Amino acid sequence: MGYPVVELIIGKEGVFYSAVFNIWFKVLTWTVGVRIMSHEARLSRKKGLLNPGTIAVFVGLVLFFTPLRLPSFLDEALGLLGESTIPLAMVVAGIISASTRLSTIFKSRIILFCSLLKLCIAPLIVFCLLSFVELPSVVEKILIIMSAMPAAANTSIFPRIFDSDYELSSKLIASSTLFSLISIPLIISFLD
Repeated sequence: MGYPVVELIIGKEGVFYSAVFNIWFKVLTWTVGVRIMSHEARLSRKKGLLNPGTIAVFVGLVLFFTPLRLPSFLDEALGLLGESTIPLAMVVAGIISASTRLSTIFKSRIILFCSLLKLCIAPLIVFCLLSFVELPSVVEKILIIMSAMPAAANTSIFPRIFDSDYELSSKLIASSTLFSLISIPLIISFLD
């Protein structure tokens, strides 16, 4: 959800910076996240590095930092695929949220606490940490906005893959998406 919000506020340049910001998230998700979700005491290096997320990050970095270019037909096809990922992520989040009853969200203190942590406390921590670093204001805005986004679809997808508590994660996605309707506009107005 962060990419369309950043594009709306900052423009295409913001999407690029957001993608760079998300590199650490992708690498951690596909290494540490997989290790935690799979309940393996130790994840092999091969498994940690050779997975779709980290391979995509590596290929993207190689293409960005080298003069290598994909053939135009492949570049165009991947561009179309890339443009479909944001709407598809929204559809997945919608499907996950639709399967969750709102009454169960409001009754769970842990869900409410985690939503508050994700939507308010995390951006506040990022804001405080940025006061110690000199960055362009556009980059600071992007970092704060991206840290204020609701829980990602991976939050529910990984527990399903690894046979864990996907109902809890679905509730977290639903609640953080619902509450982000209030928190995102507040944070953006604060940044302006």
